[in-house]
Amino acid sequence: MTLIIPKHLAQEDIRAERNALVSHFNDEMEKVINKNKEKDKFWILGKVRFPPEFYGKVARVFLDASDEKPILVKESFVYEVDNKSGTKELLWVCDRDGLKIIPTKQTIPF
Repeated sequence: MTLIIPKHLAQEDIRAERNALVSHFNDEMEKVINKNKEKDKFWILGKVRFPPEFYGKVARVFLDASDEKPILVKESFVYEVDNKSGTKELLWVCDRDGLKIIPTKQTIPF
């Protein structure tokens, strides 16, 4: 006997999981920004991992604030936070091989 899940149910589950991950990430980002609100400018090095023991169902979010712009790290991203203007800007995303660096220009008010 084979269980067949309708496509629309699977898509709804993926959307719900993605939304939960985005919500968790935003909560963690807000904590880091609030903890560093006295600084005029700082950077956040971030990584998101999906440990194999949880079969890609659980994400681990790592965010670390720094007074200096971080170096490129595989499978990471960097935000520049400007508390004076109240914005955060995604500067780059680095892939798992460290070969593709995707510069971005997304300035987001917070």
